[in-house]
Amino acid sequence: PVASSLYGSRFLAGELGGSITHQCFYSTTPANKYERKYWCKIAANGVCYTIISSSSFISSEYQGRVALGDVPQNGTFTVTMTGLRSSDSGTYRCGIGSTNEGLYVSLNLTVLADAMVSRPTQLIQGELHGSVTVLCPSGDTQDDQKRFWCKVGRSICTLIASSDGYVGRRYQGRIVITPQDSSGASKVLINDLKKEDSGLYLCGTKGLRSQDSPQEVVLQVATASTIPRRAKFLSGAVGGSLSFQCHHDPKGTYEKKYLCRWKAGSCPVLLDDQGFVLESYRGRIQMSSSDHEHGSFTVLLRQLREEDAGWYWCGFRSGHTELTTSLRLLIHKG
Repeated sequence: PVASSLYGSRFLAGELGGSITHQCFYSTTPANKYERKYWCKIAANGVCYTIISSSSFISSEYQGRVALGDVPQNGTFTVTMTGLRSSDSGTYRCGIGSTNEGLYVSLNLTVLADAMVSRPTQLIQGELHGSVTVLCPSGDTQDDQKRFWCKVGRSICTLIASSDGYVGRRYQGRIVITPQDSSGASKVLINDLKKEDSGLYLCGTKGLRSQDSPQEVVLQVATASTIPRRAKFLSGAVGGSLSFQCHHDPKGTYEKKYLCRWKAGSCPVLLDDQGFVLESYRGRIQMSSSDHEHGSFTVLLRQLREEDAGWYWCGFRSGHTELTTSLRLLIHKG
């Protein structure tokens, strides 16, 4: 098969006389890297007529105002159209293949006298079983702002998580939307990445009074992963103790290593490598050792209680990026 995935914006707005840049993101399989890339417009008869392609074709009608650039190592090709006219409004396809009917994603372009410039789509790449950090745009910092993360389908954007505690069933234990910082920006953290997590997403804020334009994010999950699968479940007995290791890249530099407890889409820190221990865990939890050479730290949890059952995250912060892994603790009596 030519490819398994192709992602791009579904809607674009451009200003009369201005320009638009549209990015298409594809799986970096050998077939995709070397196959023809194209940009075509659907006519009234339903046929998609080629405007430009990577095989050096440019429609005479668009000479001098359209360009196509391909970056195979990133799995990205970009189409730029300048000198926009009202007649440029319509439905387009960006695609891959020898014909314009193969692998493609459609989008609607609207050319207006005073169009809002949309944010460029963010490309986030992650490894199978690994984790990613997505920076979401700032909204205003009012308390009525609800932050959301949804996956774009054919007709709707399916809500996956929101800052009011909602998390979709398939994402239980593996997604967090962090609180907004002073600038209004927030982060979406996802771990234990799966192949089916690849796709086009929207993240942003939705207030009672207004909706800010969301950030489009393409997430690509590389399936040839170097990250080993680790045990996700631990069990212990009430009153007993257990220890477990948290692993990270030994070559990485991290300003903070921590353990947090995941619940309803948030993850309050229980302890970190700077000496912090959450009051309710004092005397019961400690970071017992840290092995920089092999990239791990060990957590010891004592006097286990039934209510300790649940999801925990190991976290490593480096700048804006946070690497996380999840594990689930099961507690049994006796």
